[in-house]
Amino acid sequence: MRLPALPLLLTTGLAAVVQLQERQTLAGSNICSEIASNIAGTVYYALTEEFIDGVYHYMTSSEQTPECVVEVANAQDVSTILKLVGSTRTPFAIKSGGHASNPGFSSTTGVQISVAKITEITLSADKSTVEVGLGNVWTDVYTALQGTGVNVVGGRVEGPGTGGFTLGGGYSWKTDQFGLTCDTIQSYNLVLPNGTITSVDSSTPDLFFALKGGLNRFGIVTSIVMETHAQVDMVYGGLQVFDTGSIEDLIIATQTFQTENTDPKAQVILTINGGTIPGAILLSFYDGPERPAAFDPYNNITAIIDTLEGGNRGAFATLSTTGLTKAYMDAVYNESSFYGALAIVHEGLLLSYDVEPFGDYGQYATDSAYPHNLSQLPLNLYFSWKLAAEDSYWRGIMQQSINHLTQVAMDEGIYSADLYAYPNYALDTYTGAQLYGPTNAARLRTIQAQYDPNGVMELAGGFTF
Repeated sequence: MRLPALPLLLTTGLAAVVQLQERQTLAGSNICSEIASNIAGTVYYALTEEFIDGVYHYMTSSEQTPECVVEVANAQDVSTILKLVGSTRTPFAIKSGGHASNPGFSSTTGVQISVAKITEITLSADKSTVEVGLGNVWTDVYTALQGTGVNVVGGRVEGPGTGGFTLGGGYSWKTDQFGLTCDTIQSYNLVLPNGTITSVDSSTPDLFFALKGGLNRFGIVTSIVMETHAQVDMVYGGLQVFDTGSIEDLIIATQTFQTENTDPKAQVILTINGGTIPGAILLSFYDGPERPAAFDPYNNITAIIDTLEGGNRGAFATLSTTGLTKAYMDAVYNESSFYGALAIVHEGLLLSYDVEPFGDYGQYATDSAYPHNLSQLPLNLYFSWKLAAEDSYWRGIMQQSINHLTQVAMDEGIYSADLYAYPNYALDTYTGAQLYGPTNAARLRTIQAQYDPNGVMELAGGFTF
């Protein structure tokens, strides 16, 4: 069972447990009890396994202790809850997979809404689309589609939910073939802030635009209808771990891959790590059964072992560039080494810089809140650490690192003011203009005012436009 940062009072005796349950129930007695009596789903309080699962986040620094966890059964439940929290001005949050790194974006001290039970995965009769409930993680979707001959443009690693990933844009192993995940959405099943249940597609262009990168500011999406694409039975790929002595060769190989690869089915992520486990990880994917020539630049670079780490405090941060140069990637490596040397002093664990060399995926861009028609390349910083006392230090260091690398990108001629930060990688300090550009941010504010005049979604954490 997963255990987030909740008070561990079980060792103080049964009386203390009962008192905690009473306090928790009383704290949430009004709104939580009212919700419980009006929905088909279930309301959970502290010390139950369902409550712990509902609060759980991949990074413990993203967790808060709510009054109750509400596990909704359907869109009607969501409608009822939005009406209640809106009328009582109760803070709330929506959690899909729990991979948001910004505190308060998918967690709350009020009503925690979990869509974990909305797990339908329905392939259309002609296999051209699939409806996906946002309680699924991507491995659920891929498993359900296994053997059907079709697949979707979805997540690249195990764990993230389908909800925040899609509503933030969605970079995929298949992005060079079909665009971001949001470019392949045919419709969203949305509960508006006033509780109205509706379907959003190209016939409602304003909301359709807003949900493609606008995250949780326009209501709660319960399911999405995605385009499917033909999928071969076998694909080539895997994970390789390298020591620090291989990083320069990996940088050179990645620059070659970025500038010379013309095969949209081939994709890699180079992760340069500092901290307690310095080195590099190369994730490789090919949408076909055999190793492609596109991976030849990585030949003769010897890998060592496989390793993974998770479950600590942490955060993401990002910047976008128009390309990759060796000097820029050397600077990324220097950042991981420089700040990695400070890890022991400040309880740092893993300082990860993910270089993602996509191709011309912007040709598939649709009208989206997150502008990506310029095929920008997102750099993803993922830092993890042990102690809450170090939160502000490491988040500040991440921004400091981004500022330095932005200057390097400017000096290298691979930075443009017309590129914007990928929302799913961005610190909570980013503004709407930094994420969406001034034009799109203004458009999003207008749409938000139209569909949420009472500011119901402002009761949930998230970016502001």
